[in-house]
Amino acid sequence: MTHTEAIWTPSIGLLANQAYSGSRWKGVDAWRAAAEAGAEWISVTEEAYGMPEERRAQLRDDAEKAGIPIVLTACHAFGLSDPREAVREFNLEWAQRQLDLTVELGARRMKVLLGEWIWRGMWPNAMQWKLEVDTLRRLCEYAERRRVLLSIELEPLENSFVNDPHSLARMLADVDSPALLANVDTSHMVVRGTPASELGQLAGRIDTIDFSDSNGKYHEHLPPGAGVADLAAFAGELTSSVCARDALLAVEVGPFNEPERAHELVCRSVTATRKLFVDARAASGSEGDGPR
Repeated sequence: MTHTEAIWTPSIGLLANQAYSGSRWKGVDAWRAAAEAGAEWISVTEEAYGMPEERRAQLRDDAEKAGIPIVLTACHAFGLSDPREAVREFNLEWAQRQLDLTVELGARRMKVLLGEWIWRGMWPNAMQWKLEVDTLRRLCEYAERRRVLLSIELEPLENSFVNDPHSLARMLADVDSPALLANVDTSHMVVRGTPASELGQLAGRIDTIDFSDSNGKYHEHLPPGAGVADLAAFAGELTSSVCARDALLAVEVGPFNEPERAHELVCRSVTATRKLFVDARAASGSEGDGPR
């Protein structure tokens, strides 16, 4: 791979539900606001299980009215490693319905958040890891049939199996599915004290990125510049490490303590993120304008 081929130029999206949570911008208004803030696409988190068709149609209609595509969804699959088979089976079905909704909304990527930390320590780690891998593999088989890419998010929790690039790389290797890639959350890495340089362990396997600043102490997603993260280092490492795939970069900020300022803070966050990646691209010596 040449140096030029390794340069990644992301489009920038927004985790819209989270950013505008608690504010006066709701539904289609929040999605329009995301587009006005400079986001090129949005990620949404909606409960698919049992969702009536009218609501599904409304979501599709809202995205069309807002003039911004839904490209990514999120699935909180907290029971895939539950020691009880009935719970695992229900959670697998639940995650499959989330995946179906992803397709219906016109998206082809779904971020999966694992919750094995709920039971970790009560059951043998090796057993729970195997349950997670086996159930994830079945979800990946379904994703392959539906032509959806999944990405596993690394969490900032001490008792999470996947909380740094090394453990995430191990999970990807054990599941061993072309439908499963990595999600990188910069804020989570900062809370864990994990430097950007460790992203090299996931080179070519990063499909989605949640980009935000961090207070460095606990789980919180801050606008760039409002915390202690070396976001320039993350931008530089991601620019050279993603390389093998058209990865998605999502600005993840909020919920805000001052929700009435949500739109102002979203605009500022999108602008700052874009500049960080433009600067990273320039520092790499690549030609072009950086993120679109």
